[in-house]
Amino acid sequence: MAKILIVDDDLMLLKLYSEFLSKVGFEVLTAADADKGFDLAVARKPDLVLLDVMMPGVDGTQAHERLSQDPRTSGMKVVFLTSLVKEEEVAASGGNIGGLNYISKSTPKEEFVRRVREFISGKK
Repeated sequence: MAKILIVDDDLMLLKLYSEFLSKVGFEVLTAADADKGFDLAVARKPDLVLLDVMMPGVDGTQAHERLSQDPRTSGMKVVFLTSLVKEEEVAASGGNIGGLNYISKSTPKEEFVRRVREFISGKK
């Protein structure tokens, strides 16, 4: 079973993502801020980190930089979650914007799960 860490300051979205990803067979870890997310990433070694772009304090890009620079987490797959870019824009770019992988928060659930599976399998 693949393990996914979701880091997002929106507790309702954390619960929503956690519930539907768990129902399709993923082990889901959640953190409401980047520092807790980093600690969980080090301790639990997720197969994929879903990282909110805009968070108070340490934002997603800063958290990604920390993950990529630390030898304990540098090889982890990271996908950004964003509400700044619509699903159509993310889809048009193939899910990759500026060399980084994204999933729009407006992505329908089935498509969201499909894309998470692709990122975990390395097809993206």
